[in-house]
Amino acid sequence: MSTVSLGRIRNRLAAAALAVVTAAGVGAVTATPSAADPSPSIELFTADGKTPLSDTVVHPGDKIVVRGTGFDPSANTDGLPVPVPPGVPHGTFVTFGGFAPDWRPSAGAPGASRGVNRSAVQWIMGESALNQVPRAPFDLQRTIRNQWVPLASDGTFTAVIDVVQPTKAPADAVFGVYTYAAAESVNPSQELAAPVRYDPAPGPNTPKPPAADLTWAVAPGFADTVTGPLQGSMSGRDGAAVRDKTLTFELDEAAIDPATGLGELRYRGTVIASTRFHLGEIALADPWIEFTSSGTWLTAETSTSDTIGADDLRRIRVARLDAPATSNRTEWSQVSATFEPVLTPASLQLYAGGATAPLSFRY
Repeated sequence: MSTVSLGRIRNRLAAAALAVVTAAGVGAVTATPSAADPSPSIELFTADGKTPLSDTVVHPGDKIVVRGTGFDPSANTDGLPVPVPPGVPHGTFVTFGGFAPDWRPSAGAPGASRGVNRSAVQWIMGESALNQVPRAPFDLQRTIRNQWVPLASDGTFTAVIDVVQPTKAPADAVFGVYTYAAAESVNPSQELAAPVRYDPAPGPNTPKPPAADLTWAVAPGFADTVTGPLQGSMSGRDGAAVRDKTLTFELDEAAIDPATGLGELRYRGTVIASTRFHLGEIALADPWIEFTSSGTWLTAETSTSDTIGADDLRRIRVARLDAPATSNRTEWSQVSATFEPVLTPASLQLYAGGATAPLSFRY
């Protein structure tokens, strides 16, 4: 991606954030209580929600039930101005992760000390506070609801946490379940750690990685932009994955005439790219390679806006491929392509008419 395009994306998201701001079992683990807050604590259980986790070994794909008590619903009113407005309780994060021994935000530990996979982070918040999060001009409630765990008025919650290998974990990481004030609010009484016996090797509940039948990095520098300047993340599901900054999808159906090479290769899966706190979130799902007599196209379901993710998709022509229909061919490698003149959502329009990253696909 060009420097101009990077600047445009950053400016677009900065303007969006400004508009929002101006508009709007292990035994119980207990932190040292402060004078203002009750003493929060958490207990861990296996997936049945009844058996204490204790020293049970967990693997990727397992689930941990977390029960919390003593979490003040009115606490944590400082922090970032988005997505939660100033003065509104920002809630608490609960997650599985690999954290450094010195990880606590209240002690000034950097974000790199807290190794998580964002898909495993849940957001504990009272419903009253959530209802005060703006829904216009951007629906920031959606940001929280996608990972929301209700916090009762008596300070209790129950969360079901996915065990997911952290994207990046410190070398001296201690794996476990952690809680800490959300959205850069700081509350030492809610900084809890419950160590867990974690084995990263596949277990009985570990999902089988999808086949990488179609691979595509979208555009030069796309993943670096999302995870770098935009402080976001990329993830795949339902047949898609993100591997080494490249989107992968597995084959769903092939309908190709072997004599002419005309027809469709349909792949499955959804990849979501999001900025920090999902202020921007776009999805690309179920890409198809369409071989026609007038040319070859990549089509896909894409978000209808820059903030809606996979909630509302429509199929568009994404790019024209330099791969004419060929009889009896089943594999293509590093195919060059050009983005279509009109793309949605608006953030993808910045690529319109330019070269895509090369595609490889097979059936």
